[in-house]
Amino acid sequence: MTTFFGRRLAGAALTALALAACGGSGTNPAEGPEPGEVSDPPNEGVILAEELVHIVERSGLYSLPSDPTQVLTALSTLPDGLGDVIAMHLGRLHPTPDEFTPGMGPLLALLQARANLLLGLGQPVRVLEDTAGGELSILLLPMDATTVIVILPTQVVKANPAAAALPATPIDLSQLTYEVNGNTRTLEQYMQSGSTNAIAFMHNGRFIYDDYQNGFNTNTRAHMWSVTKSVTTALVGIAVSEGLVDSIHDPVTKYIPEATGTVWEGVSVEDLLQMESGTYWVDVPVHQPEELVLMGADYHSNGLFGMTRDEYLLRLTRVSPTGDHYRYNSGDAQMLAWLLENVYARPYAEILSEKIWQPAGMQDDALVMVDRLGNTFASMGLMATPRDMLRFGEIYRNGGRSIDGRQIVPQAWVAASHNYDKANGGGPRGYMWPHWGGEESGNYTAAGYGHQRVSVAPSLNMVGVRFGNDPVDSIAPKEWEAVLTAVGNYLEQGVAQ
Repeated sequence: MTTFFGRRLAGAALTALALAACGGSGTNPAEGPEPGEVSDPPNEGVILAEELVHIVERSGLYSLPSDPTQVLTALSTLPDGLGDVIAMHLGRLHPTPDEFTPGMGPLLALLQARANLLLGLGQPVRVLEDTAGGELSILLLPMDATTVIVILPTQVVKANPAAAALPATPIDLSQLTYEVNGNTRTLEQYMQSGSTNAIAFMHNGRFIYDDYQNGFNTNTRAHMWSVTKSVTTALVGIAVSEGLVDSIHDPVTKYIPEATGTVWEGVSVEDLLQMESGTYWVDVPVHQPEELVLMGADYHSNGLFGMTRDEYLLRLTRVSPTGDHYRYNSGDAQMLAWLLENVYARPYAEILSEKIWQPAGMQDDALVMVDRLGNTFASMGLMATPRDMLRFGEIYRNGGRSIDGRQIVPQAWVAASHNYDKANGGGPRGYMWPHWGGEESGNYTAAGYGHQRVSVAPSLNMVGVRFGNDPVDSIAPKEWEAVLTAVGNYLEQGVAQ
């Protein structure tokens, strides 16, 4: 008891000191504004200072099992658990012709490609050119370390064994030019930057062009990072259409009763879809790495230390009333995955396989990252090939239908997914599909860390996929949009821009 109160007093002292340093005091979001009013945005410095206490609690007190029976079970099954851990790591690092490990091309091919880029001087010159233009850019790392996560296991999303190849009208676009920051470059030069692993395009439902770098090839699965969120919201739309979710206005606790009485009380499914739950989340450098480390610790210790996905989500904190403010929030996407697993009573990988991957004719098995209990991360962790991500983007461009005309995602859900009009039920990023090329263009994209993109361009009858490894290159988003626009205009008009 003394230890417990000691922790609480220490936490209170830390909070007081942190708030003093920020020059303010915390607010109680539960108090909220008057009815019909929107609360003021939280003070970011204050809420970050307050969160330091909760980080300490999550990584210490709450990461230790409180049930003696749970401890005994974990200890008794520890040998089997360690065997699973060893098998996972050995399986991950077993090289294939297409992958050194999921998310990375064959190691030798990767190193050869990096050496060629550096020794050919094109990549260093490109970095200097971008830097001189005011962009932040870096030289290549010897290994593509940022696109692979090896601390957690994966489950297989089974593809359609009878899937047909994409209908194709190949066109060589390597010498097509585009402009960015006053520089004219070709698509071939775009790939020589080394910051792009793969690009691929479809136009009017037909495959047109792809290109690869850094050891990637057509069969290499990339880690899609937060593109996974857009896949998750698609599955929610299917669940709604099948009657498993009665309404997106329902409280999420209706479908996740385990969240009753927690920070998620009062949050609707729509709040999650639009990232307006009011819970606190700072992707990097706070919550995403913290959760990954705690989930990894839980997996490797067989539950003796750390947290599962669900345990972590239930320990998050609230910083504003639900529905008042948009905040980029991976926790909201993970709650949607939890909802899906509950309403379908199956693992996320099986749901994705049955509802999208197989009926849409995906050719390659995908992977999703899971915790020790098999719960899918789902705000990131999907690993898939370029042609299958093209198929996914084409579903949205085609009003929810697959290439063979089968309705996969409800048409109305596709439209709602890129509705940004708050007055008409939209959100700042739709249902985790932000716009590109200006909201008025009607174009939108699934976006992930390292500038992963599945970009849908109805205005150009095109879908473009980019697998990247440039988390800090500031030119990456606008250069990709320049490439998309040039390719789309060329294919639509037959005139290089």
